[in-house]
Amino acid sequence: MITLRNFDANDCDFLVAHFRQGMTMGEAMALIAEWKQKSYKGSYFEQFAICGDSLPVGWISLYAPEAPSVGVGFEIIEQERRKGYCYQAVQLVLEYAKTLGYKTAISQVRKNNTPSVRLHEKCGFAVSGECVTSRGNEAFWYRMDL
Repeated sequence: MITLRNFDANDCDFLVAHFRQGMTMGEAMALIAEWKQKSYKGSYFEQFAICGDSLPVGWISLYAPEAPSVGVGFEIIEQERRKGYCYQAVQLVLEYAKTLGYKTAISQVRKNNTPSVRLHEKCGFAVSGECVTSRGNEAFWYRMDL
């Protein structure tokens, strides 16, 4: 069983170790403070710690630049993958998104990321289109009605 919670100052070591290579403690603190604003570029954004046994094992975010749709993004640290944490986290965050009034969830997944493709399909997302990312990767757009 996992839980979702907002990141706090106690999570700085986790973020430095796993979120972005070369991140400093000060940058981790600033990022947590930014996430507490629940806004990114003027749109709703919320980042959650995915916790197993109360310790973070990854993160999941909701981002809504185009309401009533909300984007979902997630990452589980490598040593904690294939334990069902992400599936549970997606279910929880989508239920939360519904309580906020969102009607549709969207997500972008690289075509060569087979585990994420399978996870999206298991969660009930359907391919709604294809694109090339800003980094030149071929990707699927997934969509799900909430």
